[in-house]
Amino acid sequence: MYCILWKYEVESSNHAEFEKEYGRSGAWFKFFEPCDDYFGHDLLKNTDGNSYTLVDRWMSKKDYEGFLKSNQAEYDQMNEKFSALYSSETCLGTFDLIQ
Repeated sequence: MYCILWKYEVESSNHAEFEKEYGRSGAWFKFFEPCDDYFGHDLLKNTDGNSYTLVDRWMSKKDYEGFLKSNQAEYDQMNEKFSALYSSETCLGTFDLIQ
């Protein structure tokens, strides 16, 4: 399994909307869900209260990149739409799950 970790800094006034759109039933989940190679994601709220970590899970890096390539325009539109909800977005890395 291929995992991507993202970190978001979010102002407290945007917490509810951010959690709605980036949570398990939000817009991002709905965007990726039709892909059989997408295994979902987990949204974690840091105990400091102003940052979140998002863990995306995919069958493989190739599957993730293929989905993005096929859906790049919509992905870019969503990124632009939701970027107002956070002050920074950082990719913390990509990982292969060891079982």
